[in-house]
Amino acid sequence: MVVKITLERMALRWKPHAGQEEFLVHPASIKILACGRRWGKTEATAALCASAWIERESSRQLLLAPTLDQARLLFERVMDWLRWLWPEAKIVERRSPYPHARWQGHTLLARSGHVGRALRGQEATDILIDEAAFLPESVITEIAMPMLATTQGKLVMLSTPAGMNHFWRFYQMGQRGEHGIWSRSAPSWESPYVRDSVLSVQKQLMSDRAYRVEYGAEFLESSGRVFRSELVHSSLVPQLEICENSPITIGIDFARYSDYTAVTILAGDRDRCSLIHCEQLQHLPWLEQLRKLSDLIRKYPGARVWCDATGVGDPVLEMLQSQGLSAHLEGCVFTPSFKQSMISSLVWLFERGALRMTAHPPLLRELEHFEADGRRLGAASGFHDDLVIALALAAHHLPQSYRPVIHLGENRTFSKSIAQGVA
Repeated sequence: MVVKITLERMALRWKPHAGQEEFLVHPASIKILACGRRWGKTEATAALCASAWIERESSRQLLLAPTLDQARLLFERVMDWLRWLWPEAKIVERRSPYPHARWQGHTLLARSGHVGRALRGQEATDILIDEAAFLPESVITEIAMPMLATTQGKLVMLSTPAGMNHFWRFYQMGQRGEHGIWSRSAPSWESPYVRDSVLSVQKQLMSDRAYRVEYGAEFLESSGRVFRSELVHSSLVPQLEICENSPITIGIDFARYSDYTAVTILAGDRDRCSLIHCEQLQHLPWLEQLRKLSDLIRKYPGARVWCDATGVGDPVLEMLQSQGLSAHLEGCVFTPSFKQSMISSLVWLFERGALRMTAHPPLLRELEHFEADGRRLGAASGFHDDLVIALALAAHHLPQSYRPVIHLGENRTFSKSIAQGVA
């Protein structure tokens, strides 16, 4: 909770809008905020963190997010606040191996949800989780919440909704007032800085469902969704365990027009595999993309690489094949039947629980908004599906697991003469 006198001091630099102020001043020990785009959750969360350094003698704050880059972004915003509040303070900052800062009795740390094991057994007075809907549930319930058990600490979770998953369940508990949890919906239009004209354009460009989720902060499922939320989120793990010498399968979807080139790497087979790399190459010339892809493929000698060879992908694949790579490279032309089969392979992995991955918000968001509309399979209006296609390409070409089987026939009887001859 931020007291009024602190808000008055902060008002010299920033004045929260009504929704942000309600979030800041509420005294609940667990706060859940379902946010639309550009509502201002990062600034509000940073102000909340900084207020603890004003109002308390000591604190140990943990900023947690699906990726370290996201956690680092929030950390930098908090540090901006602290430098403004105490320009002469000698705050000790470190950026390696992860962002952390100390001053007097206060500590601020930013960590990725991928390092859940490293956080076990630690304590915190405040934990703030950004994009909580895209973090594995086990990181929240088994690692983050126990860190507050002996400190009577506070937990804040903020995120854009992602279907009816664990974040939705926490939100519903807040709506019912259970366990002292407070929850609130924070649609984009609540912010006075989001213009109506921008929202009108987005509403025309996006599907109704996508607009209501991304800007209206609503929890929605869709009959047209291809990948069920509970199956996708059950595949998330804090840390991957990969067997040595696992076969490597790489899927690449080349950019078209305003899209980006997407590359995903799976280690394993159809029975069990792990997503060990997921990357978007945006706003790069083709030669730079080829260099990056070649360097990445060279890290996995003997890998099998499958690329979209439709349209622009065909000449780019030829250029990639000319790089002298040891990997097996092959192109796939996307016919409607092939795309259906490819997506079905990925659905099959999720349904069998054969795929494991760490949280990658852009991929999770694409999976959330990948729809089947009649005979069309693809992203909802206003979204991309390049990462999904790259992942489906790799999933479709995963090798079968090797299971040697010895077939035993029935017991055979021999005549006496044959038995004597054998003897």
